Amino acid sequence: MPTTPAGLEREQTSIETYLNQPARLPPVLRRRIETQWSDEPVQLYALSDLDASLRFAATWIALGPTRLAIATEKKGESPGAIRSFARADVTGVRKAVGLSCTTVTLLGSPDQPPLAEWRFTHRQRRAMENLLFLLEQDLKAREGKAQGRAEPLGRDADSVYAESMAHDMKEAQAAVNANKLAVVWRLMAYLRPYRSRLALGMGAATLLTLISLVPPYLTGRLMDQVVRPYEAGTLASEAARSVAWVLVAGIAAVYIVRELFVWVRLRTLAVLGELVARDIRSQLYEHLQTLSLSYFSGKRTGSLISRVTSDTDRLWEFLAFGVVEVVLSGIMLLGLGAVLIALDWRLGLLMALPVPLLFGAIFLHGESMQRIFLRAWRKWSRVTDVLSDTIPGIRVVKAFNQEDQEKGRFNSRNRDVTEEFNNIHASWTLFWPLLMLGIHLLLIGVWVFGMPRVLGAEGSAPLTSGTFVAFLLYSGMFMGPIEIIGQTARMLNRATSSAQRIFEVLDTRPEACAQTERVKLEPVEGRVTFEHVVFSYDGVRPVLKGVSFDVRPGEMIGLVGPSGAGKTTVTNLIVRFYEPTSGTVRIDGVDLATVDAGHYRRQVGMVLQDPYLFHGTSLE
Repeated sequence: MPTTPAGLEREQTSIETYLNQPARLPPVLRRRIETQWSDEPVQLYALSDLDASLRFAATWIALGPTRLAIATEKKGESPGAIRSFARADVTGVRKAVGLSCTTVTLLGSPDQPPLAEWRFTHRQRRAMENLLFLLEQDLKAREGKAQGRAEPLGRDADSVYAESMAHDMKEAQAAVNANKLAVVWRLMAYLRPYRSRLALGMGAATLLTLISLVPPYLTGRLMDQVVRPYEAGTLASEAARSVAWVLVAGIAAVYIVRELFVWVRLRTLAVLGELVARDIRSQLYEHLQTLSLSYFSGKRTGSLISRVTSDTDRLWEFLAFGVVEVVLSGIMLLGLGAVLIALDWRLGLLMALPVPLLFGAIFLHGESMQRIFLRAWRKWSRVTDVLSDTIPGIRVVKAFNQEDQEKGRFNSRNRDVTEEFNNIHASWTLFWPLLMLGIHLLLIGVWVFGMPRVLGAEGSAPLTSGTFVAFLLYSGMFMGPIEIIGQTARMLNRATSSAQRIFEVLDTRPEACAQTERVKLEPVEGRVTFEHVVFSYDGVRPVLKGVSFDVRPGEMIGLVGPSGAGKTTVTNLIVRFYEPTSGTVRIDGVDLATVDAGHYRRQVGMVLQDPYLFHGTSLE
């Protein structure tokens, strides 16, 4: 499918950002080449990123209708050299593939030195193969092994180059550059249909947070108004017992009500998370049904299965609890900070001032964990890839006695994913104790600076034991939200990594099947017409070149040819699994691109080469 302007811009940005190389042939250099060619256009180009000494350099290989140019890009004001020669002068193409680079040699006359030689890293492989394919087709056409010389299929050279360079990044989920906050906001949209349930869960969590502030306050009152006066002999035993039982009963009632709110929150939000995960799974699966065969032919089955199953399952915990917990923890931190400063501003500032440093450490650790999680999910997809290959093809595995090889392949990928998850565990199990150590050091600081004041040390502001006990209890609660936010950060990294993989599928535009359809052929008479149809799976290598024929209703024809000749491709175009690159496919005189694909296919019978049986009963 041709790249849209917005898609081209994204691909070019990715190339510049992640590959650190030009996203296109520089316009000034392109104009110089076309001027040297007498305005013959550049149809295709690729970058040779190594010089003869295997040092990084920038040499562009540009291909036109009749000429080929090798242009060296110079930094600064001095223009680079451009060397051109006719495509017809090329008599041979040699490729020497090494471990880190490939060397290409273009041969000319037998008694003359090579026309050109260049080197490139494997990063440039896809773009360079497109160009070399056309040169090799030239040679086959001259030798009579191909019908006519191959040419680029009318696509813009910038689009072909950007798509080739960005292909591996997109396959490797280089969408890692997606803004994490934007991903979270997009996930929040799935909560809208369940606003009432979310409000109930949030309300229960808010009341739970507020009521949790009461026990420390009652404990402080118990110390200052009962225990201390009784020990000092200023409060009678009967009065002390009476007030103490009232305060203890109040604390007990608070804990009972607190657990009620805990139950409401857990039940409501757990169900909410499952409902949202169900909606995402349904949307993802429904969207997959709209995508064309070209999308599935470029994706591994295991990767798609893991996105519909594992990735959606990782989202429910974050959507159910992560969002609510972070919001409430933030509110609780502000509230507790105000309470601590109100109780004693000196100790309150001691607790509150280091909090931004703790959050900074959590953020930096989360950024490193994000990269590890992405690698882990990709390797998990590779494990499911083996299963999706082996289980449907188990007859082939057994027929060729390849059980041991398949076990080795699975075990290798299983070890890789285990190693990656162990890296995750090594990271967070080291960071978390260090974070908790920092939190406990703050509590020790409260004891160090608060105890002398309770004991009445000279030169220190007095502090009652009840206030100090209440401060310690609130300090313990103050650490709780920090711990929750730290745990939620890990949950966020898991969720956003999976969400990016899901959104990568959802953001893929349907090619042929889901476009707005207008024409309904009813009934289909069966006349099939191909008018100068050209088709390529990758936009460069044509499988069909200018194919034209007309089959009337009732006629029976057979397509005969070697493997790769295009027999299956013609069938795929007739049922509109793909769109032709150029030309027109007509059914009963109507352009198939304007026909309602679903309505049309219900009237077409197709016997596939490899039958597939779905599991289920006959009724299903």
